[in-house]
Amino acid sequence: MSFVYRRRVEFADTDTAQLIHFTSLLRYMEEAEHALYRSLGHAGYEWREDGVSGIPRISVHCDYLGPLRYGEEVDVRLSVAEVRSKAIRYEADFTVDRADGRALVAKGTMVVVHAARPHGTLDWAGEKLPASLRSALEAAAAQTGDGADRDGPDERDAD
Repeated sequence: MSFVYRRRVEFADTDTAQLIHFTSLLRYMEEAEHALYRSLGHAGYEWREDGVSGIPRISVHCDYLGPLRYGEEVDVRLSVAEVRSKAIRYEADFTVDRADGRALVAKGTMVVVHAARPHGTLDWAGEKLPASLRSALEAAAAQTGDGADRDGPDERDAD
């Protein structure tokens, strides 16, 4: 399954040449991940009686293939590549509309693991994915077509 999250490149996301700073694409990938969870009725983190559980990243990789400029709208197409007992592997394509067509400007991967931390400690321990999240991801992966989150930061400027 893939999920599309649209995001406008803001001035704060760029360097002095008004090109996207590499860290911004990593943040956009994480925003897309959390938008996906919201679309499935889940939160990325949950505060429980015994502590907090969440889905921190354990691996992130991004290949930059072309420029992305201030003011452009980028689509982050997040695909669920693999669901395991405690982890999810995502793949992301970053595309933008240009005068000569749609351009792929970056590709990324991200692995997240479900983990919990008891109150009063700093140590996280891996846990199985919640059954409701796992089944929602598996059901969404079985569907054809794309989901789209439209509450991204660019929506105030949407036509």
